[in-house]
Amino acid sequence: MTIEANKEFVKRTWQMLLGGDLESALANFSDDVTWWIGGKLEGVSGVKKGKEAVRGFLGGVTQAFPAGLNTEFKKAYGDGDTVIVELVNRGTSATGKPYENEYCFVYEIAGGKIHAIREYVDLEKAKIALS
Repeated sequence: MTIEANKEFVKRTWQMLLGGDLESALANFSDDVTWWIGGKLEGVSGVKKGKEAVRGFLGGVTQAFPAGLNTEFKKAYGDGDTVIVELVNRGTSATGKPYENEYCFVYEIAGGKIHAIREYVDLEKAKIALS
């Protein structure tokens, strides 16, 4: 895929996730996908390995934000099979608290599928919204 096609592929997959079409989004992930989230927030930080682990993690996000999250894409950059996306997610947590957080995702694409994700986010904001 071209760099522009990769960027659109990543954005479209993200929109499927937020739109509640988890299975269609997961079809765009390789079976051995890894999703790393920095920080030290129990149940969130660390590496999720494989589609089932990612499915479980995303199920937790759905529970944490039952009304969903609204995403504002800020920038998308591409180089070869790597796409970097800056975005802001907004919503209301299951505890009723407002949530707004800035993210940077690094996606690696291999064989037409998302093979690896690295997520950089302020987990303190998530912790506050969920407590």
